[in-house]
Amino acid sequence: MLQMLKSLFYLFVSVAIVLLLVTYVAVGCTSAPEALETEPDFTGFITEIHPIGEKGTLGQILVEAPADNFIDKYMVTIKDETQIFKQDGNELRQVAFEALETEQQVQIWFSGPIMESFPMQGTAQQVVITESVELTHRQLAEYWAPVW
Repeated sequence: MLQMLKSLFYLFVSVAIVLLLVTYVAVGCTSAPEALETEPDFTGFITEIHPIGEKGTLGQILVEAPADNFIDKYMVTIKDETQIFKQDGNELRQVAFEALETEQQVQIWFSGPIMESFPMQGTAQQVVITESVELTHRQLAEYWAPVW
């Protein structure tokens, strides 16, 4: 009887060790998120930022870009699962919602449907900050010139 209890104990300890090792390897092997390699759904400049920080939503950004004789506007919801990257040369590095600033040029990939209101509304799957240099008033005027 004592021998059987020892065997069961060793079996239990062995199984526990194997489970701990598998969990350790699974958690330790998670890779960094990778950027989408498709073309963005929309590219423009951030004109407003609205932090929310509740119920899985980090906030919203208003992104605008001229298109022919009118301005495209998207109110983009940024969720916890939205990937946000900043482009540094050819490299993309993941950043937090707080890295978003007005006047930055961004590329947006949407997840799910877009509500066709004005501004249009959608949830971002990915945001890439492509330009973080502050634009001068002249640069902004040149950018918006076709609209005016």
